[in-house]
Amino acid sequence: MTKRTPRKSALTIRVYRIDPATGRRTHLHRETVRLGEPYTRPLTNDWPACACPRCLATRAAS
Repeated sequence: MTKRTPRKSALTIRVYRIDPATGRRTHLHRETVRLGEPYTRPLTNDWPACACPRCLATRAAS
């Protein structure tokens, strides 16, 4: 019998864009976070600005 090292928990998130006309999937990003490893979210502009009333009012006041 061979000894195995226990696997650490991991979470992989994949981000895709789906073409509405063809349904074709375009891969945008993949990120894997493992238990016990530090994680900092990458700073990108992939997401649009929040459009909730509170954020819209804050941006209008600036």
